[in-house]
Amino acid sequence: MGLEILPREILTLIIGLLVNRPNHIVDCHRNLQDICNARLVSRLWHTLATPLVFENVTLAYNEQYQAWNDMVDREVVRQAIRYAYIRSAPVDDHPDGIWNAYSDCGYNGLIDAIGRLAELDRIKALHLRFSRHCGGAEGDYHRDEVVETISSRQKILESVFQAIQRRSSYTHGARTVGSLTIENLQNAPLPEFTSSKLFKSVTKNIHALHLMVADEYDDAGPDWDTYRIERRVFEPYLHHQWLAPLSDHLVHLTLSFQVGWGTIPGYFDGSGLHFPRLEMLNLGNFVIGHHDQFDWVLTQSSLVSLCLDRCSIVSHITTHRSNLHEWAVRTHDWHEYPLGSFGIDDDCAIFGFSGTWEAIFDGICTKLSNLREFRFHYEYEPVFPVCPEMLSVSLTKQRYTTFDDFWHDADEDTGLLDFGDSGWGIPDERYVNRSNETEIGDGRALDDLLQEIRNRQQQ
Repeated sequence: MGLEILPREILTLIIGLLVNRPNHIVDCHRNLQDICNARLVSRLWHTLATPLVFENVTLAYNEQYQAWNDMVDREVVRQAIRYAYIRSAPVDDHPDGIWNAYSDCGYNGLIDAIGRLAELDRIKALHLRFSRHCGGAEGDYHRDEVVETISSRQKILESVFQAIQRRSSYTHGARTVGSLTIENLQNAPLPEFTSSKLFKSVTKNIHALHLMVADEYDDAGPDWDTYRIERRVFEPYLHHQWLAPLSDHLVHLTLSFQVGWGTIPGYFDGSGLHFPRLEMLNLGNFVIGHHDQFDWVLTQSSLVSLCLDRCSIVSHITTHRSNLHEWAVRTHDWHEYPLGSFGIDDDCAIFGFSGTWEAIFDGICTKLSNLREFRFHYEYEPVFPVCPEMLSVSLTKQRYTTFDDFWHDADEDTGLLDFGDSGWGIPDERYVNRSNETEIGDGRALDDLLQEIRNRQQQ
């Protein structure tokens, strides 16, 4: 019996199994070889497979965009596209690499190509990926030729939003774009953009927002990265300009940073944030430094899924005393050590924080009564975009961190954390080990939380 006698709906589902979809969130890495071969079987298979081939499309920076324009010129393609992945960096931008500057024709061509998103009346999700490399507001002139500047990023953001806004006039009855993923959104506030009518008109329809925030770096070392002004001002801006305006209609939310965020040098105060419809929350590299700092998460009673990816609690903090005022550091809940502790001298402030994952896990267990999925995952960097079922749950030794003008990772085998300048050559005297101190309580609380999750899943 030939497959052609099956109803078209059934045959489309069967052919659709040939598409390798590695992530339910927009992803450009799909294996289309099998589905493309299926188009050669017959005219019927060609008709049914073509929309599946063009369901997910990629627009990447290059010197000419004829292929993209030819594709969008075709009505069958325009009707097929559901997801668009836009990559604005000229070439592959590995974290340890650099890329050359835009050419005028390539940059202008990209802006024009982005504008044609307005013609795609069935698109429902966008993934915009900038380069990891950023040019800061304070200037980094020796790198200006190899980074996406703040102004160029804003222009691309505005172009994407303008294209989404124009769809309503170009295409009658167009579906709304409900999912927006921005990878390597620079941690530079753009208040004119986020307070504009354009921003508000587009984001009012967004129910899924996924952000990976990129930061500037200094060639002198990670301790100098901390002094970038963006690291101090972006988190309040994120709260008030991105999250609060979208809070009443977000269902899925990812907040992930390339570096530790939340406590110092910037502070994320989530108090007052309420997402009445939020079902899935993913946090990446979030650092807890105060007893009430996680409370904003625990008030999201509608949560069904919570993923904590490379999140940690800071146990010890030190920085130059002048930074306390300049950064407006919140030291409540912290115990101050006398100067000279841990071998730290100069004019430094030294603090300890007693927070534990035991308290966090117990709070999740008792206050998020609708939670049915929980992940506690730790690797070299957060996974993005997040696919919860691919993340592990374990009591990692790296669940605590220290801050000495930059974040220190614990040893993954022992939990030892570098802190201070004491005992060089005598390792036991220059390390702290908060994970070892809290292992029994943290382990008990995580086990209780996971058991409660299993019980709810069986109900």
